[in-house]
Amino acid sequence: MADNVQAKTKKEEISKVVKEEEKETKTAKKVVEKEEKKEEKKKKVTKKKKEEKTEESPEKTDEVEEVVEEEATKDEPKKAEESGEIKEENEEKTEEVAVDVIEEKVEIIEDQVEDTKPEEAKEEAPIDNAEKEVIPEETHEEKKIEEVNKMTVEEEVKEEVDEEVVEKLEEVKEQSEPETPEPEVKKEEKKKKVTKKKKEEKTEEMTSLENQIKMYEETMETVRSGNIVEGNIIRVDQTEVLIDIGFKAEGIVPISEFGEDVEIKVGDKVSVYIVNREGRNGRPYLSKKRADIQKTWQELEEKSKTNEVITGTVAKRVKGGLIVDVNGINTFLPASQVSTKTLPNLDHFVGKELDFRIINYNREKENIVISRKIVIEKEVEKQKEDLMEKLQIDAEIDGVVKNIMEYGVFVDLGGIDGLLHISDMSWGHITHPSEMLNIGDKIKVKVLDFNKDSEKVSLGLKQLVPHPWKNIEIKYPEGSKVEGKVTNLTNYGAFVELEKGVEGLIHVSEMSWTKQITHPKQVLKVGDAVNAIVLNVDKEEHRISLGLKQVEPNPWLTIGVTHPIESTVTGKIKNITNFGAFMEVEKDIDGLIHISDLSWTKRIMHPSEILKKGQEVTAVVLSIDRVMQRIALGLKQLQDDPWEKIEECFPINSEHEIEVIKIITKGALVLADKDSGIEGFIPTSHLGIPGLEEPEFAFDPKEVIPVKVIEADKENRRLIFSVKTYFFGRDEDEVNAFVQDHLEKIKERRRQKVEKASEKKATREAAEKTTKEAAEKATKEVAEKETKETDSSEK
Repeated sequence: MADNVQAKTKKEEISKVVKEEEKETKTAKKVVEKEEKKEEKKKKVTKKKKEEKTEESPEKTDEVEEVVEEEATKDEPKKAEESGEIKEENEEKTEEVAVDVIEEKVEIIEDQVEDTKPEEAKEEAPIDNAEKEVIPEETHEEKKIEEVNKMTVEEEVKEEVDEEVVEKLEEVKEQSEPETPEPEVKKEEKKKKVTKKKKEEKTEEMTSLENQIKMYEETMETVRSGNIVEGNIIRVDQTEVLIDIGFKAEGIVPISEFGEDVEIKVGDKVSVYIVNREGRNGRPYLSKKRADIQKTWQELEEKSKTNEVITGTVAKRVKGGLIVDVNGINTFLPASQVSTKTLPNLDHFVGKELDFRIINYNREKENIVISRKIVIEKEVEKQKEDLMEKLQIDAEIDGVVKNIMEYGVFVDLGGIDGLLHISDMSWGHITHPSEMLNIGDKIKVKVLDFNKDSEKVSLGLKQLVPHPWKNIEIKYPEGSKVEGKVTNLTNYGAFVELEKGVEGLIHVSEMSWTKQITHPKQVLKVGDAVNAIVLNVDKEEHRISLGLKQVEPNPWLTIGVTHPIESTVTGKIKNITNFGAFMEVEKDIDGLIHISDLSWTKRIMHPSEILKKGQEVTAVVLSIDRVMQRIALGLKQLQDDPWEKIEECFPINSEHEIEVIKIITKGALVLADKDSGIEGFIPTSHLGIPGLEEPEFAFDPKEVIPVKVIEADKENRRLIFSVKTYFFGRDEDEVNAFVQDHLEKIKERRRQKVEKASEKKATREAAEKTTKEAAEKATKEVAEKETKETDSSEK
């Protein structure tokens, strides 16, 4: 509304000035018409004089001077008249010049007014999708200031018009000063020169004035809202930059639009966008950011037509893709156009600067869709073409580890992926490719084979170095001592790496002279540094046999000297088995005490009945087998064999009272001699009880019973007794008493057995009853609970 009122007042002022100027132009036209009539009269007089001169005779030379003097005297009043005419002519020219100047100033004021019309002020270029800039609105006071400024401009224009009129008048006065009389011919020449000079000066003035007007019109045409112009920086403040764009006032650009990293210097040229031709204090309001954005839109439009690559920075992640900032313009990168492969997460692209191509450009909707996938595909195609040209077998090329699998590594060669199999990675043994390489590693590989049609390339890494098994027999001769590192353990031995690509095997049988090694982990572990002896080298099979025990001397070669047969040795029991006990003879050498060599007389069912692990005992060396690496020891051999005198101590039919040791199914074991520990046996049929089937019910341990010797065998170490033979021929009362006593034991023990069985049965039945009752109770509770739930659900 304020703009409309201001424009209206400007129109009224202009109309007044125009009316005044129209009056002045009318008077000026009349003056010009008078001047033209006077010029015509003057031309006629001059022509007539020339004709009169030509009619005079050339022979009257003497009278020439007199005539000239007379003419001079006659011409004085004419000169006065001519001077008067010149004055009038000068006055008319002055009026004419004043009219021209006024018309020029009026045209300038009209152009300024037209530029400030509300319709044109409202014209602004479309604002891009970049950040909208806020144009400061003029306050009421600022509008008043602008009106005062315009009034002063009009006064200045009038003053300039008056000054120019004065200058023109002075020039006319100089021209109108009286001159001394001269001859007619010289006068005419001088007059022509003056006229010519005036015309030239007038044409120059008109030309310069036209040029100025043209330049001003061009400037006013360029400096319009919505245009992009180039200007020079003339001042840099803390908040704004002043730029000269060839307008009547310098433009203002906020310093924030230049960016923090940009160095702003006075004199630099910069392109700006005219937001408002006359903003605050009459200065144009400019924007560098909009100019940059407009140029960017134009560049993007050209590049969309030519399919050129553009560069942008990923700003943020949105639904369906990414927003990419291209020089201040937001573009959309769909998720399907981010890469040639499907990526589950796009967040790691934020903040990265990448190359793209425009696939959809719409300036009206301010919509640009870009693609990174196309750029990658083009690059990959070019890389493939370049790679295929230089790819050949045995060529060494650089690559980057792209993916690691159990069977090998995929290497990106620049558009084509090659496979580096685990078997071609090292001459040595590796269990997984990750032991040597990681994703992203840059490596040099050798081309082993390739197929252009299928684009499959086989690569090798170990082929870049010489084969380590070349001249292996010279580096590792048999019998030499070597040092290595344990890399792997198996059930049958340990692999030792002597150098990269060269491994030897220490078999489990070659690990110790004395220990019975069942697994290598008993002696070694992965990573151990060991010394070994080279036993055998097979170059063709790539095998080296190593020995660990051969580093030290074999103790079995001297064991017969240190521990001869029948000598005694003392040591600790290290292990007990069903068949005997192992005793330590010396470090890592054990001897076996067999169960049969524990006692001369006792019937031992297990060695643990006599010996314990860790117990220190003394034994006799019975035999040494160096080949089988065995030593036999005996414990009973420390005493004489009592069975040698068994026939003397227990002759046949001799009677004895002996102690029952143990009742077994076939009879009873008895202790024949407490001192020697000799034991005898009584069969069930010789226990003296008729029809005895359960001897364990008839006799108690440690019960002393009378017996008679019926067999004594020294060779087979067997001594058999009989109770039945003892009572044969004895008094019947003694026999009946023995039999009756043991029958009562049998009867009592059977009754106890039945009672125990009844008790067990009753206990079992009670437990079963309790279990049954508990189950019934639980079933009843479950049924009641279900009934309640059904009733509640029905309600």
